[in-house]
Amino acid sequence: MNKALIRLEDIGPGGWYETEEQQAKLLVIAQFLHRQRIPFHLAVIPRYVDPAHHTDRSIDDLHDEVSLRFVRLLRTMVALGASLGIHGYTHQYSGSVSGDGFEFAYPECWADCPPDDSPEAVHSLPQLQRSYAYQRIQRAHKMFQSAGLAAVWYETPHYTASSVQRHIIEICNGILYESPPSSPDARTAGLQHTPDDPLTNGTIYVPTPLYYVAGDKIEEEVTRMERSLPDFTDDHELASFFYHPYLEFPYIRFLADGTVHYDEHSPLRRIIQSFKRERKSFVSISSILPFIPDFRETRLQDRMTMKLPQLLHAPRKGKPDRWIVHDEANNLWYDAALMVLSPIKIHNGIQYIRPLLADWPLYPGGTAMAGDYDGNGSIDTAVWNAKLGICEVALDSGGRLVPSGHWLCESGAVDWKALTGDFDGDGRHDLFLWDPVTGKAAIAYSSGCDFYSPLIQHEVSVQGVGMIPSIGDVNGDGLDDLVVWNSDSGTCQVWLSSGKQLVDAGDWYSAKSPMGSSISMMLGDVDGDGLEDLVLVEHTAGNWFVLYSSGTAFAFGRQEERFGPWVAGERMMPFVGDLTGNGRVSLLAWSPNRLGGTLDAAINSRDRTIE
Repeated sequence: MNKALIRLEDIGPGGWYETEEQQAKLLVIAQFLHRQRIPFHLAVIPRYVDPAHHTDRSIDDLHDEVSLRFVRLLRTMVALGASLGIHGYTHQYSGSVSGDGFEFAYPECWADCPPDDSPEAVHSLPQLQRSYAYQRIQRAHKMFQSAGLAAVWYETPHYTASSVQRHIIEICNGILYESPPSSPDARTAGLQHTPDDPLTNGTIYVPTPLYYVAGDKIEEEVTRMERSLPDFTDDHELASFFYHPYLEFPYIRFLADGTVHYDEHSPLRRIIQSFKRERKSFVSISSILPFIPDFRETRLQDRMTMKLPQLLHAPRKGKPDRWIVHDEANNLWYDAALMVLSPIKIHNGIQYIRPLLADWPLYPGGTAMAGDYDGNGSIDTAVWNAKLGICEVALDSGGRLVPSGHWLCESGAVDWKALTGDFDGDGRHDLFLWDPVTGKAAIAYSSGCDFYSPLIQHEVSVQGVGMIPSIGDVNGDGLDDLVVWNSDSGTCQVWLSSGKQLVDAGDWYSAKSPMGSSISMMLGDVDGDGLEDLVLVEHTAGNWFVLYSSGTAFAFGRQEERFGPWVAGERMMPFVGDLTGNGRVSLLAWSPNRLGGTLDAAINSRDRTIE
């Protein structure tokens, strides 16, 4: 079934949506879409300006009755399934009226033209933040914030801006709900990404190939749209359009008995019926791709004076994951705080990096891990030295790490590899060890002050250079499991934890064709259902795939649209982690050889919606 999107266009606190009756009719349309179970989108102009009539009204005006009613209406429509987007700041300039006028520079303008920005504006953040385009975007978001509203996407007024201002808009926004200038007839959502742009790691364009219904030729436009729908046959194509809801107002009447008559032959209702006949399924913009490009931090190795930074993270229930940076070259440990709360993605990134511990462990090197090893709710670190068969632990103590000695000395596990996870569900992270030569595996359970002697897991075999193991709770029972990706065969085998041992649950996924050796595999809950999903990354192409867990055998499936190409590179190190505390993972990519060391983030799409 093809996906469809509907956007209600040019919605602001004035003009067609100023009076109580007009706002009530807009609510009738929203209620109709809600009853039809149709997610819809509102392109909101936060400040309505009509110079000829001396009107200047904003959604953050607490003393204007029209604005207050309008904001209450927006909140009600969000509860009915609306996704809000910013449609410019005023959608006008000089003497023009909001919704009719242009806001950004365009070549056809000859009088009262919006100013353009200098090319230098996209070379650094300070210059960008002084630009006209940025100021308009920033003011619009501040108005949304003051009104208690959240914008999920952005739409450029009339899809028009100069090349420099277009770049600024892309730097600030992860989703642009408009057809891309480079492909105005596009039918599919596309991620535009220039790998070495210092300020942005990409923007998703969601097009409207069915365009809109022009008010001066309604019947002709409705017929055109009905005839075009059968041409949308590819699963990736979006039967997407926008509509000015005031065109429906003549078809809505409030009756004396308090009921509403909404003519079923109205243009919009006829369009909706044609979509149903053609079996098009309306979706929300945030459901099209699982992730949205967000912050890019560059020159980190220079800024942090680290030679070999390694990122570690561990989950915290109801909180964002804890991130720890280990500088392997200098044997230093740091606490890193990541912020992704702003819808303007350049406002997000690393809040701070603070030192935690120096000159530990005594024998540098080994496999560094993060987890709650003593079960007190704080995140600790551990280092497994495979050459010595020793695991050392440093416990969190009031914002610093305190070495706690050797938690395991196991001569029989020399040259084995290690991962960490909570296999018995007691709130303490355990140590998973395996010998890549023989495939033999064992778990050393945590007592809270050390690791018990490793217990051999007889059903488990992790043997071969093409085997990539990962730890996560894939069946939602609160116990971490073992998942092994075989890059040679493209299969994924699962061993479920019973609390005492790992039990072979068979293959949960088999690729139609091997994906090659340049693959990373990670586990994380992408959709927030309590089951950790499979995330595969093709390094060379920069393609990221999500395979969702249903918690049972052969369970990794329902593959999402490919996310990418995004942050490709053989040396790129991918991560998944919960950046918001909502129980859903986002993407992070560390590229040591790009722009002096670059950390990129793509936020989980569901974290950009209102729940």
